[in-house]
Amino acid sequence: MGAYQGRALEPARRRRPPRSLPSRVLRVIAVLAVAAVLVQIPWRGLRARIARVHDVRVAGAHYLDPARVAEETGIAIGQDLFALDLDRARQRLLLDPRIAQATVGRRLPFGVGVTIVEREPVLLVSHGVPWEIDSTGVLLEPLGRGVVADVPLLVGPRFERLAAGAEVRTDEVRRGLAWIAALAAREIQIAGQVSEIDVSDPAATGLTLMDGVRVLAPGWPPSLSRLSALRLVLADLKLRGTEANEVDLRFEDQVIVRPAAPAGATHGVAEARSG
Repeated sequence: MGAYQGRALEPARRRRPPRSLPSRVLRVIAVLAVAAVLVQIPWRGLRARIARVHDVRVAGAHYLDPARVAEETGIAIGQDLFALDLDRARQRLLLDPRIAQATVGRRLPFGVGVTIVEREPVLLVSHGVPWEIDSTGVLLEPLGRGVVADVPLLVGPRFERLAAGAEVRTDEVRRGLAWIAALAAREIQIAGQVSEIDVSDPAATGLTLMDGVRVLAPGWPPSLSRLSALRLVLADLKLRGTEANEVDLRFEDQVIVRPAAPAGATHGVAEARSG
């Protein structure tokens, strides 16, 4: 017969004797006394003295000054950390035209963390002096006098009557933004060679390159193949050391190059097929 190894063979565990009535009464009295003391403590005042904001840290600031962003939240050093209105602080940040997104949260033990996403300028526009707009058409005032991003100037529309933060979606602005996106595409990548985008003519767009070459183009960006042909022509001109006066992109399946001729010489025309 197999040996039985169940719990019946284990020695009986010792059980604690039940507490006496006087000891239980004393325990209840002690708990009540502690609770009465805790109630008397001025928790709000104590919290206000201890849980104060020690610092406000800002992440995501590239163009903006982090100290200025922290100030815009309305949160000051020494405020009650747990009495902060974080939603209101976030809304204050979003009133800044240069801030597209913002989050504000407590950063324990005694700090506040702010994360922002800034609007990236993609075009300059005329506002008496050059101002900027981002890829959604939001108008941005320069960060400093004469300090603007190194991006192309949109020639044609003027925006003197519009305030910073206005979202401009006119046909001229949409065309300019479409051209910037097309020229910056991974397959093209020639946006950095453009200094001006002229949208004065509703039927055509003029591109002025950094080296002074003028590109005559359709009103809206053409197909990828035509833009690729433009990229190849510009690269070939640079490789050959040939100076061009104009590059005409308005016709299907060809890019027409008008070389810069010496004074008194007749302008020649070269054609490059696209496709």
